[in-house]
Amino acid sequence: MTRKLIVFPAFYAFCLLFVGVTGAFGETIGTVSTKGVLFKDKLNVEAFDDPTIGGVTCYTTVHKRALSFTDSSSSSLACRQTGKIMGNLASQKNVFSQSKSLFFKKTVVDRFYDSTRNVLVYLTYTKGVSKRNTSHSLSTVVIRPWN
Repeated sequence: MTRKLIVFPAFYAFCLLFVGVTGAFGETIGTVSTKGVLFKDKLNVEAFDDPTIGGVTCYTTVHKRALSFTDSSSSSLACRQTGKIMGNLASQKNVFSQSKSLFFKKTVVDRFYDSTRNVLVYLTYTKGVSKRNTSHSLSTVVIRPWN
């Protein structure tokens, strides 16, 4: 009886941690099933607005593996001007991040400002403990007047 009282809360806490780790990167726009017969892997298209610069929305793909404690390191990114650009245009590390495993792997989006060309540059990549080459993607937003 005592063993059950200890194991159940530990399992419950583990499940809550796992659900929190695999939470959404942004607003889910659409989902497609990729591989798998019974438990299908999914590819989510998600949108997120830059939290410090108004008028920029980025779209990314998030690969969700069925029955896995880690998601794929692959990533893609496309950012667009969706309104009047407002805010501090300074470069910023870690504009967004999302855990891709229970422990050490996460996807990060950094922003750089190219003042010479008046362009915002967004870079997404995966951080982890592995020495393997990780996936990365780059997108630019040319700052233009917005009516």
